[in-house]
Amino acid sequence: MQGMMNSTYAARVSAVMKMVEKVGGKLGTVTYLQGPFDVIADIEVDDYETASGLHATMMLSGGWDELLILPEMNVDKAISAAKTAGGYPMPGQE
Repeated sequence: MQGMMNSTYAARVSAVMKMVEKVGGKLGTVTYLQGPFDVIADIEVDDYETASGLHATMMLSGGWDELLILPEMNVDKAISAAKTAGGYPMPGQE
């Protein structure tokens, strides 16, 4: 928290943007929140591995106690896969 007292919203966004752009990503909105989460950032990268690398870098900084990656998904594709799979037979009902 002390670091935030010596910084600004614009400085934090700029720092994160530089980091994200180095890995070919794009930073969308950054919003500070009240409640169980302090901030939400919309970050677009090519793959989960890149997101995981950013996550590791941020966690290793010591500035975070918890940092969640919430990947976007295509719900229509998920529904299609569920319909294609058909069903899961319970053990003994194969």
